[in-house]
This record gives sequence, structure tokens and C-alpha cells, in this order.
Amino acid sequence: MLQTYLKNRFPVGLRSLLAACAIFIGFSSAAQDVESVDEKGILYNRVRHIGATLHTNGIGINYRPGKHLTGYSYLMGDFQLMTMRHPKEVKTVNPFSDNNNGFIYGKANSLLILRTGIGKQKTINAKGDKGGVEISLAGYAGATWGFAKPIYLSIFEFSDTQGVSEKVELYNPDKHYPDNISGRAGYFKGIGEARLHPGLYSSFLLNLEFGKDQKRMKMIETGASIDVFAKPVQMMAFSPANSYFLTFFIRFLYGKQWNK
Repeated sequence: MLQTYLKNRFPVGLRSLLAACAIFIGFSSAAQDVESVDEKGILYNRVRHIGATLHTNGIGINYRPGKHLTGYSYLMGDFQLMTMRHPKEVKTVNPFSDNNNGFIYGKANSLLILRTGIGKQKTINAKGDKGGVEISLAGYAGATWGFAKPIYLSIFEFSDTQGVSEKVELYNPDKHYPDNISGRAGYFKGIGEARLHPGLYSSFLLNLEFGKDQKRMKMIETGASIDVFAKPVQMMAFSPANSYFLTFFIRFLYGKQWNK
């Protein structure tokens, strides 16, 4: 209901900024509602997280270096590399082609997102010396860099003299149809023509840490992220360009703490 109201009352760009603000407000409110705890002191002054992400529009990898501010809070750098799919993507295979790659009809650009930011993680329930589950809240924000790579396809060509042949061409919705598309060209074809879309992102998440080992950490995270781009990204030829992407995710991480 809220999404419909915003869609009717506000333009796309403003809705994107409102969504980003909502994530920050949610994080601030949650942090204010957390019951205060006594600081236990800094056990280790350095921390590192590495993990993999499954989100509503793709997958990704994550790297976070940081340090303890207090016994219950961390200051973390945030680096994420994410694939981003359009909701209308449907993989198709031409039954008359030997190309096993398949293709997504109407897809004009593939999008890869690099997030570079900083954030703070605060423990709200410590696991203690005997193990258990440690619960933390975290918020991150920074720059997001979208790389939109044009799609190349293998196209059937018909000739009275040479018969049927195939040629790699940049996807053109005015001349390429499911019947004359053999399949997708090589993944790296067109990478030199990728266009940069800078923007901003923010994330709010819940972190669960398991185990008794204080130096080695195993974690699961869940939360939401929003990427807002200055220039909309045209992913599908027959759909409007996207100026923002709101995703929900689950993330699996391994961490390490040490003194430096």
C-alpha cells in the first residue's frame, strides 16, 4: 500500500531518495530502542569479514575490514560486488540453434554493481565466553558504481547463395526477434563498451554470529539495500529505465579478529 501511494504521489527520483532515507531512519530508530549495555572493553582491535550474498535480484561477494571502537561496536569499511537482474528477465533457448548459451529476449544491458562505503555495527546481545548467538545491528552507506555492459547476440543470417550462417551483433530490438536469435554471445563480448553509472547506496542489516571461538567468526546476515543512480539504467529494451534498485538479502560470512 505504501509503495502504491509513493508511486502515485512522487516522481521516481524522489521516491528513491525517500527509500534511502527510510533505511537510515530505521537504523537510527532501532539503535535508539536498543537497551544499553556495559562496555566490556576492546578484546581485539582489528576485524575482517568475507562472505557471499544471495539477494532478490542476483548474487554477490562481500569484503569488510574494520576495527573495534569499543567492546560492543565496530567501524567497518564495506566493499560489495553484486550482479543485478531485471524482474522481467526470462531465459530462452532457440530450439533450431546449436547454441546452448540461451538468451534473454529484450535484455539490452547486463548490470554489475560495485558498492564502496563505510558503516557501523553495534552488538545488542553478546554471546559471552561460553558461546551462543551474538546479535548485532549495522548500517552502511557510500558510493555505488553501476557497470552496464551492452548485450551481444549470435544472429541467424539467411542467404540464397550461402544458406544459413551466424553473425555476432549488438542487440537491436528493431531487427532482432526470438526467431532469428541463435543465442547469447560470449559473456565478455562488449565489456569494453560498458557504461559507468555512479550513485549512492545504503544498507540496514541484522547480523547473527555463532560459535565459541572469539577469533574466528561464522555469521549470517539479513537486511535490505538500496542503490540510487544519477542516470537511469536501461536493462530491458521494452521496460522503463531504472534509477534505483531495492533488494533484500541473506549473507553468509566468515570473520577474523586480531590485535595489531
